[in-house]
Amino acid sequence: MEKTKESELIYSGRILSLIKDKVELPSGRESTREVVLHRGSVAIIPFDEKSDTIFFVKQYRYPFKKEMIEIPAGTLEDGEDPFEAANRELTEEIGFFSNELKKLKSIASSPGFLNEVLHIFLAKNLVRKEKEKDFDENIQIIKVKRKDVKKFLLEEDLVDGKTLAAFLLWEMFEDDKKIF
Repeated sequence: MEKTKESELIYSGRILSLIKDKVELPSGRESTREVVLHRGSVAIIPFDEKSDTIFFVKQYRYPFKKEMIEIPAGTLEDGEDPFEAANRELTEEIGFFSNELKKLKSIASSPGFLNEVLHIFLAKNLVRKEKEKDFDENIQIIKVKRKDVKKFLLEEDLVDGKTLAAFLLWEMFEDDKKIF
């Protein structure tokens, strides 16, 4: 196991911090680790059983300089419960609240340099609940019929990892039923 010898805060921002650590390896040699610290996040598959529809969001993603299609998602507030965060994000992004949130899995987004834990949910029994969107988000809602989701995921220029992981998890945990 690696032992931290020294830790330096390089940057601290609104949603993440960056530290640079000197570590001692099991061999006794020293190395450097750069780690992005993140509060964690949620991602939600909103499924309306009445219309057999799944909601996606399309929004501009600055690091890629283009719009991307994803499931609703967002960062946890300090000390926020992931279930509460999931419903907060649903209301902010698509105008719904879920009375039936099922946690599919928590995953490490990119454990080589990032400590973010992403909590993935399936949201059913959706109820309309409007909330003002964040000032810096310009979100377009996209509705896709469940029978068309697999084709949609494969044909769209969809490279968002959390979205793809969420649908694979949903399919894994509902293996007694044909989902798509």
